[in-house]
Amino acid sequence: MINKQVNKGKCPFRGLEECSNECAFFRRGVRFNEKKQESYAFEDCVFNLIADNLEAMHQRTFAMQREVGETKNVMAFKILSDLGMVNPEEAGRRAAAIINIPDDKKLIK
Repeated sequence: MINKQVNKGKCPFRGLEECSNECAFFRRGVRFNEKKQESYAFEDCVFNLIADNLEAMHQRTFAMQREVGETKNVMAFKILSDLGMVNPEEAGRRAAAIINIPDDKKLIK
């Protein structure tokens, strides 16, 4: 595996030579850092840019899924407390009665 820190800016396709504008994969432009709310110039290989974008999209998706899960749990606990179902066994009985689960399939009796 290529060490990302040691070989930063070097091209694995050209024998780890420095990346330059002679290469078809070389890109130059401006990127925006969302955390610091600032833009900066970059010169890098397109594969590094693609990998960085995929990692950023993965982190955003993971964070969004975690937030949705937390929100769902808060909403569920709020509904249960509003209905007075703070006891898990009682909540299970009421939920089973509402969704009409047959008696032989109920987990809590």
